[in-house]
Formats: sequence, C-alpha cells, structure tokens
Amino acid sequence: MSSLSVCRIEEHFPYPKMRRGQAEFIDAVLRSLKGGINVIEAPSGLGKTSGVLSAISCLSELEGAKFIYAVRTHSQVSRVMEECIKFPRIRMIALRGKGELCINWKVRRIKNNFLMNMKCEELRKLGNCPYYPSKIKEARRCHDPILLKGDSCPYYASLGIINGYDAVVLCYPYLFEEELYSVLKGFDPDYLIIDEAHNLRKFWLSRIIVTVELEKLGRVLSSLCERWADLMRSLQRSGVQSLEVPRNYLIYLLRECLSSAPKSFEHFSKWILSELEGSKRIILEPPDMILLKEVDGSLEDSLKRFKSVLLISGTWSEEVARGEILGELNYERISLDRWGEVASFIVRDFTTRFEERSRLEFYRVASTLAELSEAVVGNMGIFASSYEVLQGVLDAGFENMVERPLFIERKDMDSHELSRMISEFKSMSPIGAILLGVQGGRSSEGEDFPGLQMTASIVLGLQLSKPNTLGRVQEISWKKYTKLEDPVLINACRSAVQAAARPVRSQDDIGFIAFVDRRFSYCLSMMPPWMRRGIKYVRLEDLVPSAQEFFNRRSPIIFKGTDAAEDIPPSSES
Repeated sequence: MSSLSVCRIEEHFPYPKMRRGQAEFIDAVLRSLKGGINVIEAPSGLGKTSGVLSAISCLSELEGAKFIYAVRTHSQVSRVMEECIKFPRIRMIALRGKGELCINWKVRRIKNNFLMNMKCEELRKLGNCPYYPSKIKEARRCHDPILLKGDSCPYYASLGIINGYDAVVLCYPYLFEEELYSVLKGFDPDYLIIDEAHNLRKFWLSRIIVTVELEKLGRVLSSLCERWADLMRSLQRSGVQSLEVPRNYLIYLLRECLSSAPKSFEHFSKWILSELEGSKRIILEPPDMILLKEVDGSLEDSLKRFKSVLLISGTWSEEVARGEILGELNYERISLDRWGEVASFIVRDFTTRFEERSRLEFYRVASTLAELSEAVVGNMGIFASSYEVLQGVLDAGFENMVERPLFIERKDMDSHELSRMISEFKSMSPIGAILLGVQGGRSSEGEDFPGLQMTASIVLGLQLSKPNTLGRVQEISWKKYTKLEDPVLINACRSAVQAAARPVRSQDDIGFIAFVDRRFSYCLSMMPPWMRRGIKYVRLEDLVPSAQEFFNRRSPIIFKGTDAAEDIPPSSES
C-alpha cells in the first residue's frame, strides 16, 4: 500500500491538483522517514516545499512527530513560512540568528558573529538591554519572529516558545551553532529534513577551515604592536607566498600585542585569541590567515542523532551522494526527462582559467553578453565563477555596454540588502533587466525566478580553486572526510548547474542556458537530463544568433503566458 494512502495526503495537500512528479515525491518522502539516512534527488520546481510540508502535516498529526526542516538561505526560510500558512494543520516556527533578529543597535551594528554574541551577552548580564527579557503576547501558528513588531527581543522570545511547535525551519548552518543546537535538543526532534543538501558537507567543512583577512587584522594590531607589523613586513620581503606559523608562537605574540590594549579592544582580543586557540595549524597566505580547526565528531554523527534523516537535492547524483555521506544510505530519484522549454550551450573557445585571463578576453565576453542581453525576452542572469571574474567583466566596461537595468551582487551585501535588490530585479521583468552574481552565491542558489523573472542564465567560468595553499587545504579536507576522487571539480560543476537552472523552475518555464567556458564539458554527467539533452558546443560569437532564434520562435508563447507566470502558486516555485 502506498504511503500516500496510509497518510490520506489529500487531506493535507492544500492545492487543487499536484504537479507532475509531485505525488511520487511525497510518497518517497513518507517512505524515507521510516529510519536511517535517506537521499531523494528531484528537480527544482517540482513543488518540493509543499510536498515536504504535506508529509510534516500528516506525520505530526498521526504520530505527534517533531521535525527540523533545514534550508540553505534566509529567503528560503521566509518562503517556507509563507507556504506554512496554507497548511492549516501545521504549527511551525522559524528559528533565525541574532544577525537577522536583533533590534538593539549596539549589537546589530557588529558584523562579526562572535563579537555580536559577546556584546549581546554583556548587555544581558548587566541588564543594559532594554529588549531583554522578552515575552511574546500571542504566538502564531506559523510563527516567524522576523515579522514581530514591538519592543521585545524577537530572538530570545522565539527560543522560549519553540517547544510548543510541531516543526522548526532554519538555515542549516545553525545546526552546528552551539547556542541554537542546545535549544533544538530541548525541542527533541524526531526527524531532520534538509533541502539543497548537496551543500551540507561544504558547510560542515567550513567549520574546519576558517579564513581571517590579514588586512583587517593588521589595521587593529599594527596600531598596538610593532612586532606584528615586523612579522608582516618580513613575510612580504621574503617573497614566500605562504608560511605556516607555530600556533603557540602566534598566540604568544598576540597576547603580548593585546596586553596593553585599551578596554575597547576587549571583545576583539577574546575573539582572535579564541580563534587561534581553537586551531591546530595556522598558515599565513596573504591576503588571508588560514586556520585549521579541531572538530568534535563527524557529520554522520550529527545526523545519527535523529530517528530518520532526509536529504533532498536537485543536483546530487547517487555516486556523489554516497561519496559525500559515509555509511549506509538509501537513495531514490524522481526523474523527469523533460522539464520546461530549454536550449543549452557550452562555449568551446573561451575560458576563465586563471592562466588564460586577459583584458582582451574579458572585453570579448563582456561585449558578447551585452549584445546577447538585447535578444533576451524577460530578465537575464549572469553568474560568474568568482567575484574576481565578475569584476573583470565590469572592468571591461560592461555597465556602459548595456542599455537594460543592471543589478550587481556585491560580496559585502547583507541578506536584507540582497533581498531588496532581487525583488527590484524581478519587478523589471516586463522590460528586461540583468542580474550579475556569482555561482554558489545567494542569488544563484537561494532564489527562484519563474516566468519572465529570468529566461536566460549565463554561467561564466568554472569555479575551480586557485592554485594556492587555501585551495590545496580545502581539497585535502574534502578527500579526508569524503570518498570523492575529484571534489574540487564536483563542487564547481554543482554550483554551475544550480546557477544554470535558475530560470527553469517548472515544466512551463523557458530557459536559454549558456555555459561560457570550454571546461564545462567535464560537467556533462552532473547535469540533469533535461539540461544536457541536445546541448550544443558553440563559439562565443554564436551565442547571440542562437539566443535570437530561441526567443523569436517562442515570443508568442512567452507573452501569452506572461500573466500566469507572474502569479505562479507557491507549490510550483519550491
């Protein structure tokens, strides 16, 4: 008997009908929650969010089960909470970090999480935070603390009511944050469901390899201590690209530098010393200091705390999933060979390979993309392999070449600023705008662009590591904690495929997809069938006529479906 009939899922699913493949997905979700670690690969746009919420609604009612539903970005948390409102039997709360929720300007202005937490703790202990202790007058069924108004701390107020809910939705880096994890233990969840789980290992490894910008560190330390300035000058004069520094020596040096620092440096001192003391190796490689951390337990140990774990992804093949998650694993794939109206291309005469970059090549690609944008009906996204490549396009004069509104994702953008920019970009779809972002960034993986919100995705360059110590350390760590033979290439291809799929979020969307780097031929096996079917190898100059042909043939269909595309129900976006 199907899990769907046992659960009577029609009583929980709030929409008139399911999308193609959605019933199979919900059935797979219910089967997977019977124990162990499970992976479901399903295409983006299938309606995964509403499918997961249907399963949560059923099992929380039948079994009294409690869930953690982990997603990648803050905007995805917001989308889940918006969808929750349509499921009347679910009680769900969003668990967000202090950076999103704090309303005390003395804390909120601090960008470093460690320093922010220290300032928050100091103010609370001294009774100097006017918003703490906090109370919630009325908890909502779908409770998102970011929507709270008033003079009470939304962060600690939400922690205080979490146990009264069936499910918690959060960004999955918070699964490894000590304060929030201690709260989750009190919630006592049965099941863990993680969306976009192909990024999970990368986030887990980011706890092991930490980088600190030497320039920012130097601005503080050089004013306090000549010995730090001497160390940096010696490194520069030596011509050595990287230098491993004995941990105890560096801790001793910084303690000496900070011993006579004014009280205003107290929090900074605790932060940098805690980072060094928690490291087993320290490497100076300008512009960064690389810290290799000690870590307790494995990712698999964290997952085994739950009765059952479900890992969901649209770009996680069985071979790669089994290579990343060690131990016994159940794998299931929801396969749809045709998905939207798509034309895919690999440019064979261009690369962003570090040794082959030049101003002339950046000008060539910038001018081609500017001309290409004029052929696109709706919005276009350009996702570079790095901020350096993005800047190379801008330095080539791209802003002056295009006539359409241009939106640029900056490295230092906070989530609120990025969200506002993305909303404005989407609103420009009737006239057509251009989004310039990076692969693996929040706009290339955390956002959906249905209909005219994005009809063309240009993936510029393959995101391979620079030939430096940091890149080698990351590769060694991947090989130590996984069974992947070429983790750097796999991660690069995965980020590229995620970015490429942004326009095609349902079977009705159209997508002109161009991989602009000859090395993308290595990624063919990681592309979903609907993306790689009929893929063509072309020259850079062929992209413009190819786009003109693609959009000219489909313009009547595009404009006929514009009104519907702008108002697609949430179940089809997720």
